[in-house]
Amino acid sequence: MRQTLSVAICVIVSLVLMAIGTRYIHPHWTLGTLYSLQLHAAVACVLALIVALLVKRHFAVWLLFAVSVLFAGHAVLMGREFAAPLAAAEANAPTFKLLSFNILNDNFTNAEGIVRTIQTSGADLVNIMEAAPLRVYMDELAKTYPYRVGCGVLIEDCDQLMLSRVPIEAPIVQSLSDIFPDRFILAKVTVAGRPINFVGMHTTKPYFDNFHSMELNRAALAIGETTGPLLLSGDFNASSLAPNMRRFLSNTDLATAGFEPATWPIRAGVFGLPIDHVYARAPLKIKSLTRIPDALGSNHYGLIAEIAITGQ
Repeated sequence: MRQTLSVAICVIVSLVLMAIGTRYIHPHWTLGTLYSLQLHAAVACVLALIVALLVKRHFAVWLLFAVSVLFAGHAVLMGREFAAPLAAAEANAPTFKLLSFNILNDNFTNAEGIVRTIQTSGADLVNIMEAAPLRVYMDELAKTYPYRVGCGVLIEDCDQLMLSRVPIEAPIVQSLSDIFPDRFILAKVTVAGRPINFVGMHTTKPYFDNFHSMELNRAALAIGETTGPLLLSGDFNASSLAPNMRRFLSNTDLATAGFEPATWPIRAGVFGLPIDHVYARAPLKIKSLTRIPDALGSNHYGLIAEIAITGQ
């Protein structure tokens, strides 16, 4: 019985590790969600193998244990690779705030609470995804954020909504794929006296064939046509560990926060996945990134980022 249990654990762990390992050889979209879960999956394998070692120790268990630790460690390192922390000399750089939140398209019950959260957030720029519940509150939001794209401005529907305290200049709206239209907004804003490129986007789920990678490639091409500081936020339905997400960050010269808080699923709390992101391109740097304490009926937590304007 002990031998059977140990072998069963090893077989299951082997399959999981082999699936994760494909990212290092030839990543495939069918495993996209697992790639995002590499740290979680590797830690789960480590825990399972500890049980196997308690049941019966043998070479295969130790080998799989070492591979699991290696994959977990590499996931931690990958999570830090694109981070761009503030230097000591940049501590007093001017800052502004961003709110990014996927509020869920049918979340009408909590719409008033979401409006209050947006208005009291102190954010200068706001990116809201699946914003249909806010359509009837545009006049109210305009008291705090008089400039917008979405909900009747350039985009008829409210699937993607950009709000700003300062004028939004030269906004461009694109469809990243045929699945969901108009989920990419690129505009220019001037904050703290500095013109920046501001992007809000929402990608499809990584298990919709290869659409997720295609959308990232299209977004990267649009971002590549801009110069100067750029701030991007949105729901990517994938963590920064996924191979196509890492390629996207590399191709666009975007940097992450030192720590990306988990945003989904909300029931998992701090053990969830960071699939909602804020990325910045120099000379912008993410000074802090926190999730809002209440998901307000959404299946995602929103994010509040303080952005430093360095290099002036």
